[in-house]
Amino acid sequence: MEKGFELISIRPFVDKRGSLKKIVMKSQLVENVQIEEVYLLYSEKGSVRGNHYHKKTLEYFVIVSGKAKVALKNLETGTLEEINISSSDNLILKVTPYVVHAFKNEGDLPLIMLAVSSKEYNKLDTDTFNMEILQ
Repeated sequence: MEKGFELISIRPFVDKRGSLKKIVMKSQLVENVQIEEVYLLYSEKGSVRGNHYHKKTLEYFVIVSGKAKVALKNLETGTLEEINISSSDNLILKVTPYVVHAFKNEGDLPLIMLAVSSKEYNKLDTDTFNMEILQ
């Protein structure tokens, strides 16, 4: 994974009841990586989240509702990319350590994202390092 992030396309299971989207499966995890935290982010119009990177933490993000401008900077290569992702894209964003990531809600409705993390946040032993790449 040269970029330090990966967009994983998923195919929702759809029937008359609606749809089911699998976000992370054990078979996708690298050996010795486990999930320690899962959370939902709610972001109002114009707000920015992230603007940080981790040295140890692997994260998966999926847009549940709305759309986001996503900025990603690989600190090893210096490459900066911006992409737009919406809930209808059926994409999971996998972000590896040393990749700065930021999300901006550029839509009119609240942005709701599901995040899955390999490391539980601990304010006494944080693995979060601020770096602004998106305003």
